[in-house]
Amino acid sequence: MGNFLEDGSRKDLTGFKMRAAVLILSQILGDFTSGVPIPAPEFPEKCTSEENCCMPYPYTGKPVRQFTIDPNLPLRIRRPVHKLNDDEIAKLEKGYQLLRSLSESDPRSLSNQAKLHCLYCDNGIYYPGMIWPLEIHNHWLFLPWHRMFLYFHERILAELLDDDSFALPYWNWDNQSEEEVANTLPDIYASNRSSSLWNHNRNKCAQQPNIVNLNTVGGCTEKTPTELRIENTRLMYTQIVSGAPTPRLFFGQAYSYGDGGGHGPGTFEDNPHGTVHLWVGDPDAPNKFDDMGNFGRAARDPIFYPHHANIDRIWTIWKTMPGKQRMEPNHTDFLDASFTYYDENADRVTVKVSQIINTTLLR
Repeated sequence: MGNFLEDGSRKDLTGFKMRAAVLILSQILGDFTSGVPIPAPEFPEKCTSEENCCMPYPYTGKPVRQFTIDPNLPLRIRRPVHKLNDDEIAKLEKGYQLLRSLSESDPRSLSNQAKLHCLYCDNGIYYPGMIWPLEIHNHWLFLPWHRMFLYFHERILAELLDDDSFALPYWNWDNQSEEEVANTLPDIYASNRSSSLWNHNRNKCAQQPNIVNLNTVGGCTEKTPTELRIENTRLMYTQIVSGAPTPRLFFGQAYSYGDGGGHGPGTFEDNPHGTVHLWVGDPDAPNKFDDMGNFGRAARDPIFYPHHANIDRIWTIWKTMPGKQRMEPNHTDFLDASFTYYDENADRVTVKVSQIINTTLLR
């Protein structure tokens, strides 16, 4: 993964703003943990996901292994998507062509990557004896789970491209400059219907030249570009700077083994993270807000990945801001939480949160 180059109902996300009250209440009540970190789950042979998010069965890879960092891999640099050159764009499109062409029996395929995300967030994983499913949203593990999901997605693309230096771009929709076209749906994802980066389920009002609305509840807006830039800038300052000076506020509430659902998201999980999902998702789709606006289908849209690369970038930037508490939670229920993914060879691998804090080691 490496460094960033800095230039410049249950199924949808429409309930994000309503959960603000939950966040406020959870701040008052404080952190309650079971004292047991989330263990790396085994994927169910019989899928119980509400949206049939089943990983290929039987599993044909090597025995599950613990993640280790390979120091021989190059440090990959993520660039802003609107500044990619022609060669970088061609490589990115080729990577997604290869990803889409993989067999449905291959857990690395784009559809299976989306199913993996869905499995973790749509009632698909239950630990033995537990009545509540595992959930990776609305608590302090949202950021690290998605960091590793993105890491392995990036490594899979690098393997398919035979290029260990390959890095995902990030979509820095937080850049409100009028001199750059950063806060619109990136052209390479939006303009060419035959591109491997295209997705048909998208909001018509999220198409260029419309500016992202970081305070949306989905659909269209009558706000002017100037009004949106001002509102977006104020929102980013509130959610990232003034409103999130501590780990609990930024990451969200504690979540441990046996907990039922998330106790409260961090300041920017719902907004702007969730609102960008809603802004891109199609409110006129048969299943409202597909694909980006629904947990179970969001990762089917290739724009999911540069969106989350930007979320990961904002986490990195947040730690550099003034204040002595801008750091990850140091509780063992956070640091020792583990998750299972598929690596670039389609083998299962388990990762602890403590292994992914230092991004310069993620190669």
